[in-house]
Amino acid sequence: MRDFRFCVALRRADGTLDKPLHEEVITAEDGTSAIALAKAIDVDMLRLRANAIYLVDPHGYVAWSLRLADVSDVSA
Repeated sequence: MRDFRFCVALRRADGTLDKPLHEEVITAEDGTSAIALAKAIDVDMLRLRANAIYLVDPHGYVAWSLRLADVSDVSA
């Protein structure tokens, strides 16, 4: 089993990510399992004033990410 970091942050227009506003450790057998667990986490992005979530693998690399704009039209 490996520990992955699930992070919620503000992604700026230039693509940079601010320091995470929320973090959780996800323990999973592999990246695929960790991503499935990350997708099941319920996060109130509006309350946190965040627009991005991402998963960092045990080596410090981003294994998966998602922006709020990728899943919904926030202007509607």
